Amino acid sequence: MNKWKWLILMLLPLFLTTGCWDKRDPEDREYMLTMGIDKGETGYLITFAPAKTNEKDPVKMVCKGNTLADAIASNDSNNSRKTELGQLKMIVFGKKILEDKVLLTSIVEELKRSQEISKKVTVLATEATAEDCIQAMMEEDDGTGLFLWEFYKNSAKEVGVTKGLDMDTFFTELKQQKGSCILPRIEMAKDGLHMGGGVALANMELAAFLNDKEEQGYLFLLGEAKGAVLVAEEDEKRIPLKIVGSRVKYEFDSKDGGKTTCRIRLKLHGNLLGNGDSDAFTEEGAKKLEELFTEIIKKEVEHTMKMAQDQKTAEFLGFAERLRQENPDYSGDFWSEVTISVEPELKISDTGRIR
Repeated sequence: MNKWKWLILMLLPLFLTTGCWDKRDPEDREYMLTMGIDKGETGYLITFAPAKTNEKDPVKMVCKGNTLADAIASNDSNNSRKTELGQLKMIVFGKKILEDKVLLTSIVEELKRSQEISKKVTVLATEATAEDCIQAMMEEDDGTGLFLWEFYKNSAKEVGVTKGLDMDTFFTELKQQKGSCILPRIEMAKDGLHMGGGVALANMELAAFLNDKEEQGYLFLLGEAKGAVLVAEEDEKRIPLKIVGSRVKYEFDSKDGGKTTCRIRLKLHGNLLGNGDSDAFTEEGAKKLEELFTEIIKKEVEHTMKMAQDQKTAEFLGFAERLRQENPDYSGDFWSEVTISVEPELKISDTGRIR
């Protein structure tokens, strides 16, 4: 009996320091940084971009399954390293998966339940396949596997071309807006990857692709247009303006007969760039430029609204949800029952250049 006691005492530190029996060393794990989700012939086609954990550059990994768990199990069965998603930074949805309501709904529910994937993971979408997008990313990578993450931070977060969307916000918007939202868009171009525009979902299906201008109009509607650059033309000159402050306020007012008005008040502050005209900041010159850019912003926002109206939904722009917050009983046809006015208020400042 004493021998067994001594054996237990000797093994106890091993249990305390190593944890459970199936714990693996870091070199036995494949840490995934980016995951692409496409529609396969049956089920899902999952593409992984792993982190660099040895001397060799990381290579794309592709697996299939009827669920994400199936695909990961398949990946593990064909590789010596265990698939780890705890370090995942980005998820890219391909076009065909967004067109399939059943598959998209199922994968979203599985991502919600996942205990391994952080809800702060950034979500993107592409008109191409997610696999091709990840392949293009890895060809431009410096071997770390972090190219897409760095590219997103530098181009999307710092420049007002698309909104940031983490998975937690993605789930919240889908719930509040009846399966609708706008995802940031990434595409392959001749000169490399392009971050800009958006991908609109309505009722858990692809509704429309937003170009850069339509997405910019959406950012104004969110009050998140900081960093956006506008260009006006006057007297054969191109005048650029950078938005450095962006806020929005929605004011709903119910009228007799079931009609509702909605005032969208945009509070904006911009810096004039690259203009050598010394008259630009006379009182008259500043007012003229503010009116010029105000009209550009108004048209841009109204064009984005028209795009949503053509899709016969007010959900992915968040309009219907905002009205439901004001009036929980509202359930009508937004576009026929609500009159919207877009009212930009722009203040332009100099960039500090000596004139």
